[in-house]
Amino acid sequence: MVSAPPNRLPQAKARSVLAEPAPVPTAHGHTVAPLGVFQTDADGACVAVNDRWCTYAGMTAEQALGGGWLEAIHPDDRDRVRIEWQAAVAERRDFELEYRFRRPDGVSVWLAGSATALIDASDTVLGYVGTVTNIDAAVTARHDLAEERRFVDAVIDVAGSLVCVFDPEGRFLRFNRACELVSGYTFEEIQGRPFYDFLIPDDEIEEVREALGRLRAGEPPTPNVNNWVTRDGALRLIAWSDVCLFDATGSLTYIVSTGTDITDERRSQEALRGIEAVGAVLASDGPTPESMATVLRTLADKMGYRQLALYLLDDDRLHLGAQLGYTDLPAIMDPGTGVIGRVFSRGEAILLPDADADPDYVKFNDDVRSLIVVPLVHDGHAIGVLAIAGSVAAPVTEADLHLAMTIAERLAVAVALGREQHAIADRARLFAALTSFAQVANSTLSSEELIPALLGAVDAVLPADVLGLVVLDRTSGRYILRAARGGLDQAAIGTEIRMGDGVSGRALASRSMIFGRANRSRYASSLREFVAAESLSMAAVPLIRDGAMLGAIVLGRDAPREPAFSALDTEALTLLAAQTALALANAQLLEEVSELAIRDALTGLYNRRHFDASLEHILRRRQRVRAGQPPVAAIMFDLDHFGRFNKDHGHQAGDAVLRAFAGILLERFRSSDLVARYGGEEFVAVLEGSTGEDAVKVADEVRRALASSTIAGPDGTVLRATVSAGCAVLGDGEQGRGALIQAADVGLFMAKRAGRNRVVAV
Repeated sequence: MVSAPPNRLPQAKARSVLAEPAPVPTAHGHTVAPLGVFQTDADGACVAVNDRWCTYAGMTAEQALGGGWLEAIHPDDRDRVRIEWQAAVAERRDFELEYRFRRPDGVSVWLAGSATALIDASDTVLGYVGTVTNIDAAVTARHDLAEERRFVDAVIDVAGSLVCVFDPEGRFLRFNRACELVSGYTFEEIQGRPFYDFLIPDDEIEEVREALGRLRAGEPPTPNVNNWVTRDGALRLIAWSDVCLFDATGSLTYIVSTGTDITDERRSQEALRGIEAVGAVLASDGPTPESMATVLRTLADKMGYRQLALYLLDDDRLHLGAQLGYTDLPAIMDPGTGVIGRVFSRGEAILLPDADADPDYVKFNDDVRSLIVVPLVHDGHAIGVLAIAGSVAAPVTEADLHLAMTIAERLAVAVALGREQHAIADRARLFAALTSFAQVANSTLSSEELIPALLGAVDAVLPADVLGLVVLDRTSGRYILRAARGGLDQAAIGTEIRMGDGVSGRALASRSMIFGRANRSRYASSLREFVAAESLSMAAVPLIRDGAMLGAIVLGRDAPREPAFSALDTEALTLLAAQTALALANAQLLEEVSELAIRDALTGLYNRRHFDASLEHILRRRQRVRAGQPPVAAIMFDLDHFGRFNKDHGHQAGDAVLRAFAGILLERFRSSDLVARYGGEEFVAVLEGSTGEDAVKVADEVRRALASSTIAGPDGTVLRATVSAGCAVLGDGEQGRGALIQAADVGLFMAKRAGRNRVVAV
């Protein structure tokens, strides 16, 4: 919408819903359209907005009139929106723009705004009608994706390995900082140029092309070695690992190459070539036990080493990744003890010609005489330790130390890159899993179907040994376990979780995420008998939507080490909780809307339309019984002299009586009975399987309950009322809704003729 000129803001009568082109659905007199709607006059000045628009803006409909709506626009976006809107009005074209509203409480929300002109048959613009839609989630997703890309770019640029990305024609698409340092070229200089145009010696071009041409989709990285011609004409020998990416049609899209400058390590070329091949696996697969064992086997095969160990830092402890020639090395070591701990803490490699002479040395093999211990350092921090032992017959030397330092440098980069790539892959898998979760969350609005589906989707994103979903029961106000998986027995479903009881109860009470190790005595008391594990690492996150506590997700892992939940798990759990809370809130909203469609707004009883449809269903079900059809009874109630009552006491007093009488009906009839407000002061009840005597009995109980009740009027006066009732029953073989209701109505007529405040059966 556009404002009028600054000195001319037209005035208009405020409306909370739009009159044209079609009325907006309302409930209790309030707009319930799922998006903000506004309407302007031909000059673009606001004349009407709906309630959702007001909710987004944090202002009333009166405040939005004329140019007042501009105050809802975020100050940083206001000029941009005004200029674009004025241009759209001036050019008589549609308006589309993304911008922010900022409410008076400071909360901002991103919106997609659009508007189109209302034009009559004479091509005259009558005004504009438009909408604003909440796109906060989409804007956040775009921001997260951009951050993810920046993170990947940073990882590639700080990686110690050379990283190149080519198109199918061999033109450079990526060229990281390491490549720039080795080649002497900047990425800006070579971007879009084929690698063979300037970087590869002429006699090696065809060999490199053939190597890249042998790449196949789905195969592991392929190693090759070739020289680069640097800017100053020098040759550098690079060991490469290449992979190719194909699209869904089988067409080559990218070639990704990671490399290492091995010029200065030509002396140990065979060993380093093997290490680089293993390093590529480490960088691709991460430091798995298999990949680390391959590292040691490569050193043994190429250099003749027989006793090796590789420790990596994890959770402030050194964990044994692989060993060769040993059988009893400790699985976990304190970084501050022994020769290995000393090297790790100082970050300096050592050669011990006589290991037994070092006071920190602990002998694990009698054959060890000399020892090399080298730290794996990445980005200035030690991340592990490589140990190479020598025997009397084959001692380790200074040459081995230099080689070990070179190998450790390569391994550190590969391990760090592998961990980083695994973190990126884990994050990518997380986002893919969250996308699938969102599909599940949006698949249904039925609570009975949604709740178990949500817990299953949580399990797919964050696998756990025990999972539970606690949901608020709106009727009782209690928090109930509605779904369970894993080692939580299904028999636990339906149990109450009290505030502060167990991890889930603490999450509800504190409205914050809770982590901790818990044994059976610390489980929620209502769940202890249903959990198989004696102790679990627990996590619980509250489900909060618009400030309302809707429940909690609780997970348990039977993990040997703490923490059992990583930082990425915590992030995922936060996102899952937000989406779960939204899905539950939407399901509850649908239930509330559905209730409004079938309930009388004043009394809370079923309305006439629902009553007619339900009675037809009852009678059709009865017709399917060929013999021994059960009786169906009906009772018609009418408040005595209600018209005169309204005249004497006012309609507010009458409404109080109607509500009080509805409360008596809800209390006296069974949940299986069909009770409705039939119209005005008339009420009807249908009792399946009840006889005429049953109907008369309950009708008289209702009559006497009302007659003995005192009802508080709006001005504090005490009100009294009576009711008349007519009862009828359909016996075996009788059919027809009209006949049943008509018969009950006849009984009601007779009760009134007989003096009112009585029950008559026909």
